Amino acid sequence: MPSSKSVTATPFCKRCFKPIKVASFRGLFGISSVCYDCYQELGPKWTRWKEGKVDCLALYDYNEAVRSTLYQFKGVGDIELASVFFAYPLPILRWLYHGYTLVPAPSSPSHNEARGFNQVVEMGKVLGLPILQAMVKDEGAKQTDLSAEERTAVGKMIHLSSTKAVKGKKILLLDDVFTTGSTARACLRLLLKAGAKKVRLLVMAKTQFKGR
Repeated sequence: MPSSKSVTATPFCKRCFKPIKVASFRGLFGISSVCYDCYQELGPKWTRWKEGKVDCLALYDYNEAVRSTLYQFKGVGDIELASVFFAYPLPILRWLYHGYTLVPAPSSPSHNEARGFNQVVEMGKVLGLPILQAMVKDEGAKQTDLSAEERTAVGKMIHLSSTKAVKGKKILLLDDVFTTGSTARACLRLLLKAGAKKVRLLVMAKTQFKGR
């Protein structure tokens, strides 16, 4: 007969593969997929700013630890890393964005097809919010291959698939990296124009330029 004794598997960090010591209060939100040491290595900054009247938050600077982890997830296709960026501060994030519908920043269809997933959608799933993929991006070059001037024009390639879907809703726009902000600003304008009740922006990491 199978044993009636319960067996609890030890959670492991998806970034460093070491066992995770889970605080009792975190059990209310499920087991974290990243340990405290890795969270600290990613360098949480919680940078706040405004784009017009929209409140914005970036969890990390775009540092080397973030860059390499994002590359492993997005570039190499290690989808197991999707949750590590938001997992540790998850209780706070769920409190901040309670009642919001998550709208991921768009990625071109060919890039999604090449990696097998939309990285922003996968990152956002851990937040537990309703996800509405309302933003559409035309095919074009990767943003990392564009100059600052070319990135500014990227906003013209972004469209909203349905204004009815966002009208009257509290919308959380989610993106992975905020560099020049052209993509985020284009999305915010479209969401506000479509009649969203309230819009906020959450980005995983923000590039910090010298002199700022």
